[in-house]
Amino acid sequence: MPKRKEPEKFARRDEKDCWHPYGLQFLPPSRFTQVVGKILAGKYDLVNSKFNKKVTVHFYH
Repeated sequence: MPKRKEPEKFARRDEKDCWHPYGLQFLPPSRFTQVVGKILAGKYDLVNSKFNKKVTVHFYH
């Protein structure tokens, strides 16, 4: 097996870096904004579910 070009990055042992959307609902507002900011910045991941659907919005004039 070929060697990785860059080392894998893992969260610190006490830091959660992968979130399920259901778990975000129960966070206090200040923690919610911190977590969502890190998800949008690409530092945290969001768990994908088989129920996640891509929503297409059509605008009609």
